[in-house]
Amino acid sequence: MQAMLERWTGCLLIASAMLATTGVADDATRSPDSPPSSFAEQVDLEPLGTSAVLIEGRLKSLGSHAASTMHLITGPRGIAGQSALFTYLDMIIRPEEYAKSDVIYVKNKEVRRRIADVAVAADASLAERLEVSRRTGLFSPEVLGRPEVESVLQVLEADLVRTARPVGEIRGALFLSNPRILLERLRLLPDALPDAPWIGLDEVVLPEVKEVSGAVTGDGDGRVPAESASEIRAAWMQLLDGWQSGDVAATNAAVASLASAVRTVRPEAHPAESRLRWEHWYFEWDNLTSIWLVYLASVIVLMVAVVYRWPWAMRIGLGVFVVALALQTFAVGLRWYVAARWPNSNMFEAVTTASWFGAVAAILFEAWVRRTALRGFFALGAAVACMVALMSAHFLPVYLNPNISNMMPVLHDVWLYIHTNVIIFSYCLIFMAAVTSAIYLGHRLLGGVPAYARAGGTGMLLATTGAVGGGGGIAAGRTGPSFGEVLDGVTMVLMELSFVMLWAGLVMGAIWADHSWGRPWGWDPKEVFALETFIVFLILVHVRWRVRDKGFWTAILAIAGAAVMLFNWIVVNFVITGLHSYA
Repeated sequence: MQAMLERWTGCLLIASAMLATTGVADDATRSPDSPPSSFAEQVDLEPLGTSAVLIEGRLKSLGSHAASTMHLITGPRGIAGQSALFTYLDMIIRPEEYAKSDVIYVKNKEVRRRIADVAVAADASLAERLEVSRRTGLFSPEVLGRPEVESVLQVLEADLVRTARPVGEIRGALFLSNPRILLERLRLLPDALPDAPWIGLDEVVLPEVKEVSGAVTGDGDGRVPAESASEIRAAWMQLLDGWQSGDVAATNAAVASLASAVRTVRPEAHPAESRLRWEHWYFEWDNLTSIWLVYLASVIVLMVAVVYRWPWAMRIGLGVFVVALALQTFAVGLRWYVAARWPNSNMFEAVTTASWFGAVAAILFEAWVRRTALRGFFALGAAVACMVALMSAHFLPVYLNPNISNMMPVLHDVWLYIHTNVIIFSYCLIFMAAVTSAIYLGHRLLGGVPAYARAGGTGMLLATTGAVGGGGGIAAGRTGPSFGEVLDGVTMVLMELSFVMLWAGLVMGAIWADHSWGRPWGWDPKEVFALETFIVFLILVHVRWRVRDKGFWTAILAIAGAAVMLFNWIVVNFVITGLHSYA
C-alpha cells in the first residue's frame, strides 16, 4: 500500500509538471463524445458525493463542489459521459490520462479560433483535432501550453475589453485542473477551531504536505486526530488501489470507507446529512431544469384551448400547468433549502425565480377569471415564460451558471429581497405580455378585426368578474368580447401591473443604491436600460390614448418593451461591465 501511495505521489508530480511543459500533443485520450467506461458507470460515488466540503466560505456537498469545479474546467459538457465527481477524482488519481486530453473549455469563439489557427500553423498534424476543438471549445492543457499559443494568449490578455476575461478563465481552468490543486480543494475535514478553514485531504494523505502542515498529531488536540487520519489514509490508499486497477467492488468499498472516515473528524461540525443528500440529488438531476418539458406540454394544450375554446382542452391544459408549477415550486424550494438563502442572487436564480413568480401570478389570475372569456390566457403566457426560462437554464449553462455560490457582500441587504424580487417579477410579467401580444399580432395577420379592450386592462378584468357595476356581460359562453379584444385586455392587465411594479422597483433600487453606494442614481448600464424599459411602457400608455388602432400599437410597444428588457438582462449582463454585473 505504501509503495502504491509513493507511485501515485510521483504521478501527481509528473502530471503537474506536464501541465507546465510543451510538446507535440498526441491524440486525446478523453473527449465529451467518448462513451463512459464500464468502470465509470458502475462506481458508486454517492457516499462521497453527500460528504460535506467547506470551500470558499460555504458548506456544500462534495457532489456540488465537484460540479462547480468541473464547470470551471470543462464548461457545460461532461467528459466521456462521466459524472462531475468521477472526473474530479479521476483527474487526481489518474492525472496522466488528462494531461493530453481535451478538457479545458474555452467559451469565447474568437479566442478558440486564434488558438487553433496558431497551433495548426505551427503543426499541421493538429488540424483535424483542433477543428473539433473549434466546435466543442475544449482544448488539451498541452496544446494551450505550446509557446506559440502562449504568445497569442498574452496578446489577447492585453485586450481588456474583449478577450482579457476569456483568457483569465483559461488560466484559471488550467490552474484548477492541476491534480495537486484538486486534491488540496477536497477540504473534507473540520479544523479544531470552529471558524478556521477546513483541512484539505492532501494534508493527511500526502506525506510531505502532512509533515509541513502539522495537520496530524498524536494527541487529541491535533487538527486531525491521529486515529482518524490513519483511517482516512488507509481508505485513500484502498481507493487508489481499486481505482487504478479498475476493481469496481474494491473501489466502492473504499469510497464508503473514506466517506465514513472523514465524518469521524469532529462530526458535530458537519451539516445535516439530509441537506447534503438533497443538494447532491439536485445537481445529479440537472437542477430540475427539465421541468421545461412539462411546461411545453401545457403550452401546446393551452394554445388549443384558447383558440378553439374547447372545455376539455382548457381543463387538461390548466391541469398540466398546475403540475408544472408544483414541480417548479419544489425546485425553487429545494434550492432555497440547500443554499440557505432565497434564490435570486445570480442570473440562473433570477431567471428561474422570475418565471416562478409569473406562474404563481398566473394561477391567481386564473382563479379570478375562471368563469370568463379571459380564462387560460394568463396561464398560457406564464407557461411560455417558464418554458423559455427553464430551457435557457438547461441548454445555456455557460451563461446561466447553476452552481450555488456565496453572495457578493453588497447583496447582504434586506433590499435584495425587496428591490430584486419586484424587478424580476415585473420582467416576467413583461415577457408574458409579449406572448399575448405576439398572439394578437398573429391573429391580426390572419385576418382578425382591429379589436381592443375599451375599458383597458384593469377595467376589463373588473368588468368580467362583476367586481364593478353591470359586470358579467362578457362571461365565457355568453355574447362577449372578440378574440382580439380578450388578447388585448390580457396584455393590458399584464402591462399595467408590470408598469407599476417596474416603477416601484426602480424607486426601491435608488433607495438601495443610496444606502450601498452613497448615491441613488449613477447612470450604470443596468439602471439606464431598466429606466428605458419603463419609458417604453410610459410611451405605450400615451400612444394608446391617441392612436386609432389601439390593439395593434399596444402589441407592438409591448413587444418592443420586452425586447429592451431582454437586452437589459442579456447584453448588459454578459457584454457591458457595470456595478450590476453580478446580477
